[in-house]
Amino acid sequence: MTIINNGHVPQACVLAIGKFEGIHLGHQTLLAEVIRQAGVLGLASVAMVFDPHPYICLGDPWYKPLFSNNERNHLLEDDYLFNNVLEQTTPLELDYLYYCPFDKNFASLPPKDFCKFLFVDCKAKLVIVGENYRFGKNRVGDTILLKDEAKHYGATVQVLPIQNLHSDILSTSTIRNLIAEGQLKKAQQLLGFPFFAMGTVENENGALTIRIPDDKFLPPEGVYASNTIVTGAVLRSITRVGTQIETHIQDYKLKGLCGELVKIEFLEITPSGE
Repeated sequence: MTIINNGHVPQACVLAIGKFEGIHLGHQTLLAEVIRQAGVLGLASVAMVFDPHPYICLGDPWYKPLFSNNERNHLLEDDYLFNNVLEQTTPLELDYLYYCPFDKNFASLPPKDFCKFLFVDCKAKLVIVGENYRFGKNRVGDTILLKDEAKHYGATVQVLPIQNLHSDILSTSTIRNLIAEGQLKKAQQLLGFPFFAMGTVENENGALTIRIPDDKFLPPEGVYASNTIVTGAVLRSITRVGTQIETHIQDYKLKGLCGELVKIEFLEITPSGE
């Protein structure tokens, strides 16, 4: 997967649009369809993500996304991510992850101008979105307008229905609420994988710690059963979330791992002090 931080998509493509903050099972279904259609049509597969997050740009500078850009990259580079939603074992991968610069001027584009951006600048021949997708200034554009505009550019639009799992809507907001309530197992069902945070091993006054970025969404304060994954090893651990994150790994030393990327999977909250 090639990550595009500057410029535009370099070739004709099948394009998915969204915040893709959670990469939950609904997102995985949509992106798997993008990859499948791209293979059928002989086009590149692309996910377009607005950066910075629209909520941060348009009014909530303290908003903390469920997953950071680095964590999203990690997920989408997982060859087997989409096996959660497909009945096959063949690894699937997006060709491009496009971080589209987002600001108030971009947000104020009239819907038809935004469509031109998709079908001309992004070279989209097929756009795949969810049925509740809205776009353009004041979010007045909908899938009907998107389909009508696509015809002018010789392109098409595919609309996927909203998905549910066990009566829960597959949405980032649902998952955020579950994690905020400490319902990690239920959140994991909607994500298709354990909720996690990624950081690096750093030396703080002679002590090695795992530094998690301050803008990372986290579960509420408490003690959690967790997995800590470092240099390919999956280690059972206990993680305390408070003013900072502390992870205890039995009989494992971080010595020599300064600068290494660490992934902490939150499995379930435990009684305080255990």
